[in-house]
Amino acid sequence: MHFKPKVPSTWGKNILTSVLGTTISILLTFGTSALVESREKANTQRQTAMMVIHDIDVCVNQMEEMAKDEEERNNAVQYVLAHQDQIATLPEDTILLAMLMLANYNDNHTIFDNAKENIFKSSQDIWSNLDNMAFIDNMEKFYRERKEIESLISKSPTFTKPITFDEWNQIQIDSKANNYMIDYAALLKEKLKDRKVQFNIDNSTARTRFYRECAQKWRNISDRNKFIMNISDEELAEYIKNSQHSGSSVSKRDLTGQWERKAEGIRDYYYEFLENDSFNIKIIMHWGNPFYNGEIHLSYIYGGKWNLKDDTLFMEYAPKSMEVELDTSRISYRPEMRDSVKGYIRLLNIAAWKQSLRKSLERSRRDTFPVTTNKANDKIEMVVSRDDDGNVKSHYIKRLKDSDVFK
Repeated sequence: MHFKPKVPSTWGKNILTSVLGTTISILLTFGTSALVESREKANTQRQTAMMVIHDIDVCVNQMEEMAKDEEERNNAVQYVLAHQDQIATLPEDTILLAMLMLANYNDNHTIFDNAKENIFKSSQDIWSNLDNMAFIDNMEKFYRERKEIESLISKSPTFTKPITFDEWNQIQIDSKANNYMIDYAALLKEKLKDRKVQFNIDNSTARTRFYRECAQKWRNISDRNKFIMNISDEELAEYIKNSQHSGSSVSKRDLTGQWERKAEGIRDYYYEFLENDSFNIKIIMHWGNPFYNGEIHLSYIYGGKWNLKDDTLFMEYAPKSMEVELDTSRISYRPEMRDSVKGYIRLLNIAAWKQSLRKSLERSRRDTFPVTTNKANDKIEMVVSRDDDGNVKSHYIKRLKDSDVFK
């Protein structure tokens, strides 16, 4: 007896098709979501890994720079030691370089930037995304060692500078009798007799070796982490480049006008970019001094030609256009300080300043700056330099409105 298969009705076919379609849709949705989530996790993992590996590389270069600085300063000290009888006639830059090795001019004991470490240690997302324990262990070891080394450098007699911050402040206070002018050659000659100074000098070579050993040790950790995470030098370089990029393209119209930049509280920079491709730069220096109230302003202005191409600003200076002006109208002083103030003003030597500034422009008659602007087009970033670590040094200029600074 043969049974004939029952053919589903149209209604049944529709139900079956609907169920299959829904099932496939659910599978595709969850499968796609899982795939996207997996890719996002992998990307976050690599971004995090490159962030902290780059942090190691920055510290490596810091230690190499510290070793280089130590060598240069020790060479200056050794030269001074070999010419102590003529110390008063030695070049001023040699004396000042030697003093940099011996004197602590600030009370900041922080050597390394801890921002990346704090992100690495505090973010739960990072810990959930980074599932490579060898990599995590290496980073924890690096950050632990870095903290120990920073403490050692800031506290050990082998590393600390013999002329302390407090002692340096007292030297400045005691220089009042000489109108706050410090005779660095005489000061250095006296300090070279100090046993603490001699101990510091004797350990200079050991410090240089220590810095370079740390740099190599951390370089090895960086290389191992790159290997573990399969990150190439080219990929890391691209990450650094992208992480430093900001802003939008700049047109000549965007840049035309007047701009200002404040620098370190002692200099004001003003820029004027004109439609005829010429520019003017005015720099005002603010000089304070303990024996007068207010500030002396030294301003100098010069011009040149500018051009913009492929988001790069080209500036060609005209040294002969340099003008220098000294403004003492903003200061006041007690009658007994008159001679000291007048003597200080004479030391400023405007003619020498003008000649020095012109020579500086003649040596470097042209500058180039990659530039970008913000959305409001009221701020411009001018990239001054970019080091091997990808660290960018930039100037940020702000648009001036209704200004008479160039009148």
